[in-house]
Amino acid sequence: MPVMKSLILLLAVLVGGALVPALRLKNNTGLRLLLSFSGAYILALCLFELLPEVYRGIADPSVTGFIILGGFLLQLVLDYISGGIEHGHTHNTHSHDHHHNDEHGHEGHEHLHSHPVVNRFPYMMMTGLCIHAFVEGIPLMLGNAGEELFLGIIFHNIPISITLMTVFLSAGKSLKLSFAALFVFGLMTPAGALLADWFIPAEATQYGFYALALVIGIFFHISTTILFESDQNHRFNLIKFLTIILGAGTAFLVN
Repeated sequence: MPVMKSLILLLAVLVGGALVPALRLKNNTGLRLLLSFSGAYILALCLFELLPEVYRGIADPSVTGFIILGGFLLQLVLDYISGGIEHGHTHNTHSHDHHHNDEHGHEGHEHLHSHPVVNRFPYMMMTGLCIHAFVEGIPLMLGNAGEELFLGIIFHNIPISITLMTVFLSAGKSLKLSFAALFVFGLMTPAGALLADWFIPAEATQYGFYALALVIGIFFHISTTILFESDQNHRFNLIKFLTIILGAGTAFLVN
């Protein structure tokens, strides 16, 4: 079963990335809605399932709170390293979305411009992203909680893989190098899960719950960043709102 889960996680990342050249996807409204869905899903997953699980599993509630806060702060550091690609940002590549407004203030089309500096491989971005993915995988073999987390990570990783592939291709990287980077990213979560399964004794369940609390903190940071960043011109976006409701509702129904 661990091997099957690992293959599914890797396949989800590769398929997500393959959609970019296959469908000529860009870092546009569709991707932002997909990010909103995944953010709502993992936030609802934490609130409905994972939080109760860790508070039942860890004897001291105050310890649980500190670990969750630690995960939140860890993701802040990883954001600095990766440029925030975990929640759809692409600053590390020095590529910028430029929104053009007409004289009436209406939002027009957007362009993704690549600067010459992106000819270098973005090692910092990949390092932060891989650490993030590895940590997420550690509690995956945790019985019921791991099963719930498994689907959440898939929903979370698909938009990341689309963003990662978009970043590489828009920076002029070859398809081969782009898929190689995607493959490395796809291996990180299974690596965290398998190493934890091999090296943490079955009776040491507290360590698994500590890892799950850390991931909850990471998820809180990512989901709130995705959901509560200001929209253009601070307008209420009904489609985004309905997407968030759909993501939260899916988490409730699935789990």
